[in-house]
Amino acid sequence: MGGVRSSGVGRIYIRAGSEEIDLSGSAREVNDAWLNITKQDTWQSTLSRIRVARQEAIESAREVAIRSGIPERGSAFRRLIDTCGIEKKSNVILAAIHYLRSVEKESDTPPRDLRKLISQSKKWTEEDVSKWNLSLYISRMLEGGSDQSPMLEYPKDMPEKNRYVVLTDAGIDHLEKMSL
Repeated sequence: MGGVRSSGVGRIYIRAGSEEIDLSGSAREVNDAWLNITKQDTWQSTLSRIRVARQEAIESAREVAIRSGIPERGSAFRRLIDTCGIEKKSNVILAAIHYLRSVEKESDTPPRDLRKLISQSKKWTEEDVSKWNLSLYISRMLEGGSDQSPMLEYPKDMPEKNRYVVLTDAGIDHLEKMSL
């Protein structure tokens, strides 16, 4: 240990998807360059770039899975809800909307498509799912509650129909908390 010396050289290397930051030089140069980067970017914009890189990776993986023929959509959705411990109907519906929007890149998710995906998971039968009042659940998630923000919203450029609902940040956060 006595032979280790500080060289005064510093390096910061960060790679998130296609985004890359590589700073090297003297410790002071690296520190100054890092301060310039963090002044230019807010924490939110940095997180946003990381989310974009993550989505690109997910999209790439989805394309590979589709080309290879696996996993079948119902079993993939089942694995997702089982892994996250999602049991309540409202959470299953929220997860189904998110799955169809994020994984399958659907822009129109009518209740029949939600029912089909949920029954394809084979956790519930088609008959069981046909009894679920999806419109009521969606309406409640659009309104939120006294203790929570709405988990769904209508996109600004689309008609206010349940088939077009998307998750709000609160809805995404809710699903992420369940997956921990």
